[in-house]
Amino acid sequence: MKKILLTIIFLIITEKVFGSNLFNFVDTKGSNKYSQSLVWDGNFIAPNGKRFNLGHFYQSKNFELNLKTRILYKLNSSILIIPFNFDIGYSSDLLSVSPIYSMGFIMSKNIKNINILFGIDNALRIGGDIKENPCYDKFKREFHCGTGVPWADYNRENLNNFYQNRLIFNMSYKF
Repeated sequence: MKKILLTIIFLIITEKVFGSNLFNFVDTKGSNKYSQSLVWDGNFIAPNGKRFNLGHFYQSKNFELNLKTRILYKLNSSILIIPFNFDIGYSSDLLSVSPIYSMGFIMSKNIKNINILFGIDNALRIGGDIKENPCYDKFKREFHCGTGVPWADYNRENLNNFYQNRLIFNMSYKF
């Protein structure tokens, strides 16, 4: 994993060296924030009206890092866009997310005054498994610390994974 991360950082740093008229890096971004999904703040009100703040169970135990870039490759009247995303994952007492690498393929085609954009973002994904753990009350019943909902009733799809496959189609006409 370190080799892949160092390769991505090297490519981002040297984008000006390797950029050409046919091949360019654009929208290169990175941050020290986890970006793959939502992280619960741990604040909720129980059915009896009591307020709870269990956010400390969602505090990250490791450093956070995400990198994003798009490679543009020019082909005659078309442009191949290859978006790359990397997130190092997340680790806390109640939320564990494995690192994710994703890549998409998008084609932009110009035909006279019409531009057509089509493709799939995040078409190839490696990793990114999201695992949540329950909290327990004094009666040893499981519940979700982010929402206060009983664990059996919690819908795990509420934790949005932002790296889902996304079909893209856009057509624009220039006057």
